[in-house]
Order: sequence, then C-alpha cells, then structure tokens
Amino acid sequence: MSQPTGIDASVVPTNTLQDELKPNFGGIPTQALDAVRMRLAQLTHSLRKIRDDLSRAELPQWYSLQSQLNVTLAQLASVTSTLQHFQDTLDSTVVYPLPKFPTTSHENLLTTLLRKKNAPDVDEWINNSKEALGMDPNVQNVKELERSLQEDKDITKWALETVATEFEKHNFKNISENDLINRNITANTSYKPKKPFSVENILSFTYRGETKNPSEAA
Repeated sequence: MSQPTGIDASVVPTNTLQDELKPNFGGIPTQALDAVRMRLAQLTHSLRKIRDDLSRAELPQWYSLQSQLNVTLAQLASVTSTLQHFQDTLDSTVVYPLPKFPTTSHENLLTTLLRKKNAPDVDEWINNSKEALGMDPNVQNVKELERSLQEDKDITKWALETVATEFEKHNFKNISENDLINRNITANTSYKPKKPFSVENILSFTYRGETKNPSEAA
C-alpha cells in the first residue's frame, strides 16, 4: 500500500490573490479628511440643536438663539477655512469602493461619494450666489472674478467695522459719571418733582424728544 504523500509547506506559494488585492492606505489624505470630518460633525450638531429648539412649543430666548447662531456661524467659517486649506489635496483625491464595501446596504452613500456633478440644490445655490454678485463665468476671466470677490470682501469688512463703531457710540451699558461729564451730559439730581410724571410728558419725550422745564412739570 502506498503511503499518502505530504505537502511541504515551504513550497506553498505565499502570494495569493487576496494578498495581491490587499489595499494600500498609504496615499489616503487622512489628515485632511479627519479635519473636515470633525468640522462638519460640529456644524451638524449645532444645526440639529437649533432645529430642535425651534421645533419646541416654547421658543428659546432671543439671546440664547443668538448665541447659538454665533457659534454656528463660527463653525461654518471654520469648515470653509479647512476646505480652502486642503483644497488641492481634496481636489486630487479620487474615491473608489473596495471589493469588500457593502454596496447593497450603503448604496446611497456610495452614489453620493462617486457623484461627479453637484447636486441640483447645490447648483441652484451656486447660480443664485453668482447672480447676486453679478458674476458671469462665461464672460469674465479668472482675474476679474477674483477682483470682484475681493471687492465684495472689502465692502463686507467696511460694513462690519462701521456697525461695530456705531454700536460702541450708542452702547450705554455701564456708563460712568466721568463719561457723562466728558460728553457734556449733566444730570440734575437735586430736583424732585412734587407730583408723579404725567403720561403726556413721557409720551412727548419718547416719541418727539420734547422735554419741559422743571418749573413747568411741577
């Protein structure tokens, strides 16, 4: 009877098909993707919180909503800055599914990642922005578009500085007595009316800025 021949493990080929198809993650821009992911996660959380607050029967206080909107705008600016910082890396990145990717259960995600054109609502946003700025990419060259965008940024910066300056001029919180003296505003603290203020005098001062002398008001 012949003995079964064994197979020497040393002669078994090690380069199998699975090893040849083993993906290489060395070229994936993990730093850029992780930075964008974190910024988008923060922005999504803030937007969801605003939506939940506005969906309640009792609306939040205006100062609470304003604070949340300021945080959201700051996070949106952070997302924009991050995308601009990694623009070259993200533009040159090509997305493709691996053989083990669950295409059936994540078909929508795969379709979104492999989409080469903008979504219809995104195209509408871009077109509306171009129309609002008076920009026509088919007629203007790159330098003209950049100059138009820079002019818009300059106007926005000027408007913000003007609003901040005017706000400080009319900010009367925690105003001190020295500030009143420097502004030539005097207050007569010794006068006390003999009778309460009349409604007519209060309305005249509120709507027309008319004041009466202490002798007339007495």
